[in-house]
Amino acid sequence: MEFPAGARLKGENQVGEQLRILVADDEERILLLLEANLKAAGYEVVTVHDGKQAIEALSSTPVDAVITDMNMPEAGGLEVTEAARKLHGPHLPVIIITAYGSVQNAVEAMHRGATDYLEKPFDMGDLRACLAKWLEEAEKRRSFEKR
Repeated sequence: MEFPAGARLKGENQVGEQLRILVADDEERILLLLEANLKAAGYEVVTVHDGKQAIEALSSTPVDAVITDMNMPEAGGLEVTEAARKLHGPHLPVIIITAYGSVQNAVEAMHRGATDYLEKPFDMGDLRACLAKWLEEAEKRRSFEKR
């Protein structure tokens, strides 16, 4: 299949490199579902089962975005978000997902640096669209800062 000049596949950055997404959730079923869907969309996926593992992965693995559950053992999504901001700066998209959604939780997540906040159950297409939007925005901001 041929693509027009300048076109890129989903899951790739502007230079054609596969984008890496860190996914943290303590529910195995959710983790597997997210991994399968994101891989099908062309992303490389790193999965971890709790917040502590997510923070360790952020310390040792370059990632292009984070999807994290809000409530997990060891450390929650808010702690993961703060670590992502500290280690990777303000442009790394961090999407918090939760089964315990509330306006208060959403406000707290945004205050701590989350890029977006989705309540479970969510439509996988909505998550992929949200992720693609924030990845594109982050890439634009990084390009602008390099000028």
